[in-house]
Amino acid sequence: MKKYFILLGMFLFVISISCTQKKHNGLPPATGGVSELLVVMPNQKWETQLGAFIQQLFASAQDGLNQAEAMYDLMQITDVEFKGIFEKNRKILKLIVSDTVNTNEVFAYRDVFASPQIIIEVHAKSDQAAFDVMQSRLVSILDMFKEVERLRIADAFAASENIKLRKDMSDQFGFYFIMPESFYNAKESNQFAWYRLEHSKYSQSLMVYVREFVDSAQFSPENIVRYRNKVCMENVPGELPGSYMSTDTVFAPTSRVMNFTDTRAVELRGLWRTVGDFMGGPFLNYTFLDKSGKKVITLEGYVYYPNNDKRDLLMQLEAILHSFTYVK
Repeated sequence: MKKYFILLGMFLFVISISCTQKKHNGLPPATGGVSELLVVMPNQKWETQLGAFIQQLFASAQDGLNQAEAMYDLMQITDVEFKGIFEKNRKILKLIVSDTVNTNEVFAYRDVFASPQIIIEVHAKSDQAAFDVMQSRLVSILDMFKEVERLRIADAFAASENIKLRKDMSDQFGFYFIMPESFYNAKESNQFAWYRLEHSKYSQSLMVYVREFVDSAQFSPENIVRYRNKVCMENVPGELPGSYMSTDTVFAPTSRVMNFTDTRAVELRGLWRTVGDFMGGPFLNYTFLDKSGKKVITLEGYVYYPNNDKRDLLMQLEAILHSFTYVK
C-alpha cells in the first residue's frame, strides 16, 4: 500500500505555504456562504486578464457534478472597501501586485478577524507572476478554503448531533462521524451501513463499507469503483423493482490521493446512476487503510436533487465525512 501511495504521490505537487495562526478566542463568527469567495483587488485589475485568470482558477466548473456549477461564487471588492463585515468573511483571497514586491509568494493567515477564517494573500511582481504563483499552489489553496468551510459546517452539525447514530456506528465499526439529528439509519450489516436524510425536495446519504486488506491494488480508482458497484448492487435498491445504484460510466470519476484525518486516502468524485431507473446525482468517497493496517475503509456521501444545484449539499456531506474519528 505504501508503494502505491508513493507512486500516486509523485503526481502531487506539495508545497509549503507560510501560515500565521492567531488565537480565535473572542473573535466573532465568520460570515459568507458555503461556496462564496471574497476577492480583494483593485477594480482595474479585476477587469483585466488577471481577473479572468482568477475566475478561471476559482470559478471553473466543480468536478463530479452532473450539472455545471462553479467551484466558488466570487465577489470582488477593493482594498479600501475591505473593512467591517467584509473582514469577517470566511474565505478571502487578497492580491498585492506591484513591481515593489520582492518575491512572488503566497501567505495564509487563519482567524484574523473572525473564526473560522482563512485569508490567502498573493504577493506578486506582475499580473502574470500572480497567476503563475496561484496556479502552482492551487491545490493547497483550494484545500485550505475547503478545510475552513468543513470546520464551520462540522461545528454547526455538532450542535445538533444524532447521538444514537454515533453510538450505533461506534458499536458497529469502532469509529464514527458526526451526523445531524435529521439523519437516520436506513440499513446496516456486518461490514456496511447506510444513513439517510430525506427532505421534501432532496436526499442526502452517507455510506460506510469495510473489507479486509489484501493488497495495494484495492486502492486503485478502478478497483474502488468496481467494489463500490458490488456494494451498491447488493445494498442500495432503486425505487423500481430490480433497480439498484451503480457508478456512471459516461463521465469517469476523478481521483486523487489526499490527507484525510491522520492518514492518506484516495478521494473519488463522480456520478452515480440507478440501473433500471432514471435516478442519478453526484457522489464522493474516501478509501483508506485503517489504523490496524488490516482493513480497508470506504466512506461515501451522495446527493439526489434532480434539476437543482447540488454543490453545497455535497459539501455538507464532505464536512461530515471529514469528522471521522476512531473510538478511543
